[in-house]
Amino acid sequence: MRRAFSVAVFARDADGRVLLIRHKRLGTWLPVGGEIEEGETPLDAARRELREETGLEGRFLDVAFAPAVDGAPTGLIGYEEHQAGSKGLHLNFCFAADIDGVPTSNGEWDEHRFVTSARGLDCPENVKQLVDVARDGHPLASVARAWLRHFNARDLDALLSIYADDAVHVSPKLRDQRPETKGEIRGKAALRDWWRDCFERLPGLTYREQHVTASGDRVFLEYLRSVPGQPDLTVAELFVVARGCIVSSRVFHG
Repeated sequence: MRRAFSVAVFARDADGRVLLIRHKRLGTWLPVGGEIEEGETPLDAARRELREETGLEGRFLDVAFAPAVDGAPTGLIGYEEHQAGSKGLHLNFCFAADIDGVPTSNGEWDEHRFVTSARGLDCPENVKQLVDVARDGHPLASVARAWLRHFNARDLDALLSIYADDAVHVSPKLRDQRPETKGEIRGKAALRDWWRDCFERLPGLTYREQHVTASGDRVFLEYLRSVPGQPDLTVAELFVVARGCIVSSRVFHG
């Protein structure tokens, strides 16, 4: 199987929206990108591909994963592998950069959009995830938004998949509903039982994002708790993340 090293650039405008282009040949929404040429570093290739495909220069900043790893290129937000048809397997370095101006097509794409989310677009799942990372400037913000999305979808398996096996959850509502826990539970089985009960008791419960702040291994999520027939309640939740999984969460009610 042919293998090629490639880059993808998730370019952000002044409003923090991420540029996606509709690729003519593939007929799907993708970031700017292409294969790394001989003698180039991944960052060199990212700068060149952005320039060639849009006519714009990018400012590749210390965002997302890069600050945590000494020697990582600026703007690096992730790595993924994908099949590219006859071109084989692409080993893809993903970058975020800030841009100014309107992109001009080099002929490879026929439409562009600046988006705050790619969830409603016809594009690969990892593109949707990396748009979130590039927009937020920190990978943990994507963890918080995934948590909200899975909770509102009532998808317990997906929700629990982002937790460590021995994760700890602390909540005032838990203390009120189950005094014997003293407001704290541990492990996926206990979390599943608690949320299943919550969904059964409150079928109309939804959470609406207000603010997300991430730093280091922590992400602070503020959301509005809405239940039909009850006043909305402002809630803040602090997640501690290790190796991509939530190891603890603590809820605060306003």
